[in-house]
Amino acid sequence: MKLKNRNKSFILMSVGVLNLFHGIFHLIQFAQSMFIVAYSTKSHNHSEESFIEEIMHNPIFALLMGIVGITTLIIGINDYRHHRRCKD
Repeated sequence: MKLKNRNKSFILMSVGVLNLFHGIFHLIQFAQSMFIVAYSTKSHNHSEESFIEEIMHNPIFALLMGIVGITTLIIGINDYRHHRRCKD
């Protein structure tokens, strides 16, 4: 019987660690989106830009990354609130 409780505890702790990493990744994605927006609004020499740099400096891409960052933050906050309510 004790073995089952240990396995259950191990599984619950593993899920908790995975949930922690999930939350950390939401924060990293939000910070990454902020850096991409900041990079895209900086002025650079446009004559020698590669294809990737052209995309990075496109204001539509900056807007898209901003939306991704805000959406990620909102999902992370809602996920945190949901898990805080379900203390089972």
